[in-house]
Amino acid sequence: MLPLRLKTMLRCMDCKSRFMARLIVWEDLFFARCPGCRRMDLNGWTGKTYTNPPFWVAFKVALGARKWRCEYCRLNFASFRRRKEVFTFKRWKRFVPQAEDYSKPQTEETGEAVHADKDSD
Repeated sequence: MLPLRLKTMLRCMDCKSRFMARLIVWEDLFFARCPGCRRMDLNGWTGKTYTNPPFWVAFKVALGARKWRCEYCRLNFASFRRRKEVFTFKRWKRFVPQAEDYSKPQTEETGEAVHADKDSD
């Protein structure tokens, strides 16, 4: 029997280059994923800040599941699988768009920054 190797063309979101990759990575089936966004870089969470989880999450934790948190979609969940990658804020800052800078005053009509050297008559 031939191994199942489904491949497709994908594009890197950082450098915009195209590459060929497998659709199903068999090795990743053994690691926990966020149920919301499917990411695998996860943090742990304790019962101190999240004290009343849904019944199904609490039931899994009672059976011995690990408690994981996805910082991207802010979801706490439980999984019996281990995490593949530890979440770091350094990586998070690359993927999350930064807030706009409102330290400079802006005009109401165009939204452009007002410069001190220009005369606004």
